[in-house]
Amino acid sequence: MDKITLRAACAGLVIGISTAAVAAATISQKDKTFSEESVTVKAGEKIKFVNDDNVTHNLTLKTPGGKMKPGVLEKPGEETEFVFDEVGSYEVRCLIHPKMKMSIEVVK
Repeated sequence: MDKITLRAACAGLVIGISTAAVAAATISQKDKTFSEESVTVKAGEKIKFVNDDNVTHNLTLKTPGGKMKPGVLEKPGEETEFVFDEVGSYEVRCLIHPKMKMSIEVVK
């Protein structure tokens, strides 16, 4: 393998790792939307939601069992962390902005 091919392969690997790690750990809220439509995390991991918007959001989680966890009011600049212990599919919504939603898949 020549130096150019090796350099390109390493650059692609680094970009792939850092993009996945950031997307799974931090979700931005901006322009009344989440930065990701869906993410996958391992059970026990947490996701940080950051309100980078100029409006308040109300984050609500629907758990795999269909229960709704109480909404968390986030003003601009605030952060909230959720730990995802239960394997399954979660839905995150903003109760203030109904079109704001995303899904989280929690795996073992």
